[in-house]
Amino acid sequence: MSIDLPKVSVVTITYGHEKYITETLDGVLMQQYDGPVELIIANDNSPDATDEVVKKYFSENPAPSNFQIKYTKHDTNKGMMPNFIWALEQTTGEYIALCEGDDYWIDPLKLQKQVCFLEENKGTIFSFTAANILTRQNKMDLYYKHKDFKNGIINKKQFLLNVGADFCTASALFKKEIIIDLPVYFTTCKVGDFPLGLLALSKGKIGFCEDITTVYRAYSEGSWSSQQTRKSMRDQFKNIFDTMDQFNAHTQNKFFKLINFYKNEYRYKLVYGDIILAKPSEAIVLIFKNFSLDYKKNYKMIKILIWKIVKSKK
Repeated sequence: MSIDLPKVSVVTITYGHEKYITETLDGVLMQQYDGPVELIIANDNSPDATDEVVKKYFSENPAPSNFQIKYTKHDTNKGMMPNFIWALEQTTGEYIALCEGDDYWIDPLKLQKQVCFLEENKGTIFSFTAANILTRQNKMDLYYKHKDFKNGIINKKQFLLNVGADFCTASALFKKEIIIDLPVYFTTCKVGDFPLGLLALSKGKIGFCEDITTVYRAYSEGSWSSQQTRKSMRDQFKNIFDTMDQFNAHTQNKFFKLINFYKNEYRYKLVYGDIILAKPSEAIVLIFKNFSLDYKKNYKMIKILIWKIVKSKK
C-alpha cells in the first residue's frame, strides 16, 4: 500500500456494548485506506464484558499494517461526554472519524472517500454520509434525516434544519483543527453530535456523500436512545437550547436567525409530543398557548387533537 493520504484517527467510545462491538471493530479494520489509521477505543469502565471482547478480538484479529490500535479502559466511569472529549484529545491524525461501539461501518472505502473529498474541496472541514438505521424491531431502514441530501457541498441552513442534532454520528469525518480549543458550549452539552454539528457550521463548508457507509443501531443496550423518557427528552432539549444560546454568544450572533428558527422548530416538536400525551381538554389548552403565525404548526396541532378525540371514542 502506498501511504499517500493523511493520518485518520478513528474514535470509538464504548460502554455496555459487549453484544455489538465486534461488528464495530470489523467495520473499522476492513477499511481500505491509503494512509495511516489510528483506532482509539475508550472504554468508559463498562461493567459488562466489553473489555474481554475487545482484548479477545485483537488477539485473534491482527490489525492491518497501516493501523495502530490504542485501547484504554478507564478505572472509573467518566460519563459519555467527558469520555468522548478525552478520546478526541488523544487523537494525532489530521482527520477524525467516529464510530461508537454499538454502530458499525459497511463500506470498506468509507474513510478513503471522505478524506479524498475533503482533500479535493478546500475549505470543507466536515463530511457525513448516507446511513442505515437498525431499529429495535431489527428492521433496516434508510436513516431518515439524510434522505434529501445530494453529493457535494450542502447548504448550512439545510444542514441545521434537516439534520441538526440528528446526523448519523458514525458517518462523520472531519478535520481535527475544528476541535482544537473546544468552546464551552461543546463541553457542557450532554450529547456529542449536536455541538459537533455546530462546530462544523461555524468553521467551514460541510460535505455529504450519498453512499450508505454506516449503520446506526437505535435503542441498543447502553445507548442514549434506549434510556429516553418524556422527562429526560425534555431535559435533553433544554440542554440543547442552552447550547444554542451559548453558541450564539460564542459566534457573536453570526447565526442568530438560523439558530433561533431551529430552536422554534424543535420547541414545537416538544409541543406535539405533549399534545399526544395530554387529555383532549388539556390538549386544547396547549394548542391555544402555542398558537402560531405559522398555519402549518396550527394545522398539525389540531390534526393531532382530532386524532386523539377519534381514538378515544373507539
